[in-house]
Amino acid sequence: MEVHSRDQRDLDKGVRVFTWARLMSKCIGVWPLEPNYHLFNICFFYFTYIMITEYINLYYCLPNFKKVLGNLVENLAFTHIYVRTLMLRIHIDKLRDIISESLKDYHASAYKNSDEVNEFLIYVRKGKFFVKAAGIFVISTATSWYIRPITSPSLPNNETAAFTYILPYKFHIFYKISNYRTYVLTYLSHAPFAIISGVGAVTSAWLLIMLSFHVTGRLAILAKRINSLKDKNGGYRSHLDEIISEHSRLLEMGEGIKSSYAIALLIYFVNGTILLCIIGYQILVTITLGVKHNLMPYFVFILTVYLVISIFCILSENLLAQSNKVSEAFWSCEWYKMPQDCVKDITFCILRSQKTLGLTAGAFLTFSNSTLTDVTKTAMGYLSILRNFLIVE
Repeated sequence: MEVHSRDQRDLDKGVRVFTWARLMSKCIGVWPLEPNYHLFNICFFYFTYIMITEYINLYYCLPNFKKVLGNLVENLAFTHIYVRTLMLRIHIDKLRDIISESLKDYHASAYKNSDEVNEFLIYVRKGKFFVKAAGIFVISTATSWYIRPITSPSLPNNETAAFTYILPYKFHIFYKISNYRTYVLTYLSHAPFAIISGVGAVTSAWLLIMLSFHVTGRLAILAKRINSLKDKNGGYRSHLDEIISEHSRLLEMGEGIKSSYAIALLIYFVNGTILLCIIGYQILVTITLGVKHNLMPYFVFILTVYLVISIFCILSENLLAQSNKVSEAFWSCEWYKMPQDCVKDITFCILRSQKTLGLTAGAFLTFSNSTLTDVTKTAMGYLSILRNFLIVE
């Protein structure tokens, strides 16, 4: 009983990560277990209006190639956050089911012994680490971007006047800012966007990280249960029924996560590739102009893109690895020594486990360690084309 209580206390600590996600997602009404559609509609309508003004600004930048690239750096990043927030609403029912199933695994009765609890908590702690890192990173990035006009150094001599009415984002303004009062009010009107976009990005990332590591941890436990079948002296049927039920549940959860995030990950894969290309071009332009002290923001942006893609790759690789372990466990559980009805069921499980879980960009790409290389190669290919504009200039 004491061991059982200690395990439950550990699981109670692990489930707190869902409390963090609940508090954050409720700010825009997309906590799957308690959605607030009225709040979400208000936030999303505002987000949509802002994105329209961003694209209008892009239209007015079209004659100027440099301004177009400057707009796209911001535009593509916000477009991805917009799609991720929209996908949370579209797949909210599916995410509700996955979270509800996940919460069932935070009871000690869902485990055979303390070793299984400890195995599961290893992945929960990994998820907590990435959740904290992603939260701190997104919040600090959104805050620093919003206050950038205030913290940026002024130009020397008499050029400071040009920076008097600089706004944090490249949104099209339908009126002229001619005095300080109008400027302050306009600046403050952009603050809700920083909050909504930041909360949307954090919520989407947190749910993906938590649920992916959750399924990964349960797959690791399942693989050990399958391997332990060879040590049974009989009674395979009851153990196998339990394993098949758990395997089906985890496959359904994994497929739900994959389908819920497939579009968002595809948008980020495409946008990330284009952003790396544009930032690379801007670095070349900056070096050509001899303004090398302005390179740091570009390298930070590149690091950000690679960091986010790396997180997707880590999550996907963990899912792929544990899916393969489950497949190997079915193969090596000495199924040929079991009764004929058990052999048929395990044969079906072996066939099903050949389709491993993993995060995908749409239906085109499964994230893995090679994805970073693919993104870099594609971005460099586009950059070689953009260099022609630099040569012409």
